[in-house]
Amino acid sequence: MRAFALSAALLLTACCISNSQPRLTGELKPLPRGLSPQAVLQQSLEYVFPELIIGGEWTSTIRLANVSTKSIPTTTVYFLDNTGAPMKAQFQAVTCTTSAGCQAGNPITDYGFTFFLSPGGIIEATFFGGSSTQFGHAVIDFCSTSSGCSSAGLYAQVTLRNSNPTRPDFESVFPLEQPAPLQYMLWDHRNGLTTTLYLVNENTTSTTVTLTCTNPLGQTIGTYTLTLPSLASQILALHAVIPASIGQSGGLTISGSNSSSVALITATGLRINPSNSFTPLRAFIPAK
Repeated sequence: MRAFALSAALLLTACCISNSQPRLTGELKPLPRGLSPQAVLQQSLEYVFPELIIGGEWTSTIRLANVSTKSIPTTTVYFLDNTGAPMKAQFQAVTCTTSAGCQAGNPITDYGFTFFLSPGGIIEATFFGGSSTQFGHAVIDFCSTSSGCSSAGLYAQVTLRNSNPTRPDFESVFPLEQPAPLQYMLWDHRNGLTTTLYLVNENTTSTTVTLTCTNPLGQTIGTYTLTLPSLASQILALHAVIPASIGQSGGLTISGSNSSSVALITATGLRINPSNSFTPLRAFIPAK
C-alpha cells in the first residue's frame, strides 16, 4: 500500500425517516473555527474509524447510524493521516427532510466535520481520491463537551473498496473500534495467505507496540516491536516482520506501552489471498 498526498471529496448523505411532520434526520457541518485533531482528549468514550484508504484503486465510505430513541447531540469527527497530522478533505453535505427529501449543499474543505443524528437517522460519507493513494484514520470525539459525552445509540462502520478494471471490486467492512492497550488476533499464513496489519496510536505521546506471534500450542515463534508517533498509524505485513509465521497459523498478541497511564491503540487487518482478494480481520479485547 502506498501513501501519497490526499485529494479527496466526501459525499455526505443523511437518510430520511418517514414521519408526518417535516424533520431533519441528521446534519453535517464544517468544524467550528479553532478546533483541530490535537484537541482530542484520549478517554474511554473515544472511538476510531481504524482504516481510511483513499485514492488510486481505493475508496472508503463512512456510515453513522443512531439506533436509539434519543437524538445524538452535536459530535465531532476528525481526519488524521498516517503521520498523525490533520488530514484536510473536501466533502459535500446532503441534508434530508421528510418534506423536501435530500438536498446537496456546497462543497466544504476541512479537517473533519460535526454531526448530529435524530433517532433512526443515518449519515453516509464517501471519500473519493485521485490517482495517488493516502491512508489514515478518523476519530469520533464524543467528549468534546460535557453535554455531548455519550456514545449511546451510535453505530458506525467504514467500508474499504478496492477497484481494478481486470476483476470485480473487493470490499471489507470495519465497525468502529475502541482503543485499548492489549488486543488479540488470529492469523493464518498457510496456502499462500498473508496478513496486513493496520495499527493506530490514539495517544498524544509516542507508543511502543509489541507484536508476538504464537503457534497453536501457545509457543512464541517470533516478536516485533515498533514505535508509533503521536496519533499516527502504520501498515505492515505480518509475515515480513515475523518471517517464522510464513506457512503457519496461530495467535497474535498486540500490546502497547508509553509514558501515559494507558496506551490507546487500535489493531485491524486484512487477510489477503494469493489472488489479492481480501477479508477483514479484527482484534478482540480480552475480558477483564
